[in-house]
Amino acid sequence: MKKICLSLGLASALLLTGCASYQSNSLSALDPTYVRNYPEIDGVMIGCKAYTKDECYRYLDRDVLAKGYQPIQLTFQNTTDKHYIFSTNEISIPCASPEEVADSVHTSTAGRVVGYTLIGMLIPAVVDGVKSSNANAALDRDFYAKAREHFIIPPKAFVKTLIFVPKAQFAPIFDISLLEEETGQHKTIGLSVVR
Repeated sequence: MKKICLSLGLASALLLTGCASYQSNSLSALDPTYVRNYPEIDGVMIGCKAYTKDECYRYLDRDVLAKGYQPIQLTFQNTTDKHYIFSTNEISIPCASPEEVADSVHTSTAGRVVGYTLIGMLIPAVVDGVKSSNANAALDRDFYAKAREHFIIPPKAFVKTLIFVPKAQFAPIFDISLLEEETGQHKTIGLSVVR
């Protein structure tokens, strides 16, 4: 009976903790012909798409919607010879930092270690704890790279980024402003989110 309980406890712990990992795909560019249907600011076309749960798993390997954040992919196609500066501070809806969102979807390294340790499995506890920590670090790097808060859109470039909007403050129509680097002028346009 003791052996059966130990086996059931071990199986439960393994099911609850599993192996921690992080694997995502690079951001898919919105098709340029699709982007052409979007508004433009003086030669910069902007695609705007809200992610579904499936797209969250495909591109972020986590369901950030369940954690209260709506990811929106912005795709910029700059057909001009000018440089434009993008900043999340120039969007009319609030944007959460990629670090904040990444923290909300981290695997629980401590919980995993405790789960294994409770059933006397110290080596799997250490191995899974290290894997969990590595997965969280990879997730942090990926979210930061995909959701840069400030960057330059060079001439003749196609640039993709994500913004994370707290779901309680999400609006399907919002304004975005780009700063034209050469003149210092702000160019503002309204966007509608495609789902």
